[in-house]
Amino acid sequence: MKRTVISLITALLLAALFCLPAAAEEPACEHGVKTLITVAEPTCTEPGEELYRCEICGADVHVPLPAPGHDYEETLLEPTCTEPGGLLKVCRRCGDEVNEDLPALGHDYAVAQIDPTCTEPGSIHKVCNRCFDVQDEVLPAPGHDYIKTEQPPTCLLPGRADYRCSRCSDSYGEDLPALGHDYVKTETAPTCLLPGRADYRCSRCEDSYGEDLPALGHEYQKTVVEPTCTAGGWTRYVCVRGDDAYTGDPTSALGHTYGDWTVTIPPTYRAPGEEARFCIRCADAIRRGLAQLTHLAASLCKEGDADMDGTVTAADARLILRIAVGFDDGLDKEQHGKADFDGKEGVTAADARYALRVAVGMDPYAPTLKPGYTFLGYTAKGYALAKKDGLTYVVSSYGYTLIANKTYSLPSTYAPGDLTPECRAAFNELVSAAARDNVNIFVVSGYRSYSLQASLYQRYAAKDGYAAADTYSARPGHSEHQTGLAMDVNSLSSSFADTREGRWLAANAWKYGFIIRYPLSKQSITGYIYEPWHIRYLGKSLAAAVYQSGLCLEEFFGITSVYQ
Repeated sequence: MKRTVISLITALLLAALFCLPAAAEEPACEHGVKTLITVAEPTCTEPGEELYRCEICGADVHVPLPAPGHDYEETLLEPTCTEPGGLLKVCRRCGDEVNEDLPALGHDYAVAQIDPTCTEPGSIHKVCNRCFDVQDEVLPAPGHDYIKTEQPPTCLLPGRADYRCSRCSDSYGEDLPALGHDYVKTETAPTCLLPGRADYRCSRCEDSYGEDLPALGHEYQKTVVEPTCTAGGWTRYVCVRGDDAYTGDPTSALGHTYGDWTVTIPPTYRAPGEEARFCIRCADAIRRGLAQLTHLAASLCKEGDADMDGTVTAADARLILRIAVGFDDGLDKEQHGKADFDGKEGVTAADARYALRVAVGMDPYAPTLKPGYTFLGYTAKGYALAKKDGLTYVVSSYGYTLIANKTYSLPSTYAPGDLTPECRAAFNELVSAAARDNVNIFVVSGYRSYSLQASLYQRYAAKDGYAAADTYSARPGHSEHQTGLAMDVNSLSSSFADTREGRWLAANAWKYGFIIRYPLSKQSITGYIYEPWHIRYLGKSLAAAVYQSGLCLEEFFGITSVYQ
């Protein structure tokens, strides 16, 4: 036991002697003894690693394994002269594929050529060394390349031109005719009384000659001063070259020649008149008075007999129309009473119309209308109003004009479905004319049905109230859009009037049968605000008459536009 203890102590002392100093000198382990723990194999493109653990210090040691890269196996598809080929590479480890296009090789021709001559074509024969493709090409004959040698002609002697081909020595020649003299003229011009001279000198050879030019003599231009009623006439002769003038051929005064008597101041029922006979050549006149007019008793005259001479004639219709526009021709109260044919609203153009119908033997009130139309009466301007199938028309020399405004409505069943063909054709003509002036006109709202107008009007009324909506939108059945004869163009803004398109439309629409339907400052008459974009088709004659009158359509026909 004692020996064992001593041996243990001795071992400990030896360990202390040999081990402790060594640990102090080598603090880090060199991992001389390692054990493989795991392996992460590398791929073609990604590295791997091996993990070891030190048996001495217990630390993990990572050892990288580099990516080996792809190991491709190649498959080649050879290209031909005209078809491309390709190279396919597949990795033996990971299956990665790489395709590489190989362009077509193109032909490798062996060429045999026969050169052309001036007059015979040549050829090129080509054979591909790889695919034996054959190409033949004709080389056209270039023709002769002549070089000209010339002996120029003169004014009097001929010349010669010779031509020799530079490629084949073919040749020919031609004689060149003498040029003849090229004379330049120098002239002293003759006058009416003095002769002149012309000299000629050749610009090439100086040959010359001259000639005398005889005096021209006077060339008179005649001016005739015609005689008048009170003065004689004469003829003046003046040389056109200004060298001489004289006067001759006098004529006597013609004296006055008077025409028929013409009324210059019509007599009235308040003052006498005057008539005159005027000279047919001058303003001289012989005048005499006309007695003041008188008329029959009222009991002897019919209604419309404005001059109260016992009969109703076209002259009465003229007097009534003059009264209607503010001229009374001196008629007294009784005559004014006869002029008011219908006894309503004073003397109007309608009374003149009634009187004229009586004068030609017609019923004064009912006009002759086309079959199917019902007479409604007359407008304030004397135009007949007629109705057919619920539609209202103004009847005039311009035809039957369909009216749709606040006074006159359209039935809900009236539905042309689109702009009428006549309106569409006229608008196309307008668009083409505008385009020629570099102006673009187009429709933004054309035909509208009764139901669509009802929807639009209700929407505007809900937004702005009915009173405001009535100033810019028609109630259903009162919209011109339902007629198929009206449309809105380009922009629904008052500023449209100041654009190039708006100004062109205002100045030119009438030429193609359209008017600006709701003009500026006419709201109290049309019932609608100024709409420079809204145009109505009337036909060229009526549109021209309305445009030139400066009136809106209601004023022109004498109708109203007020909701009842």
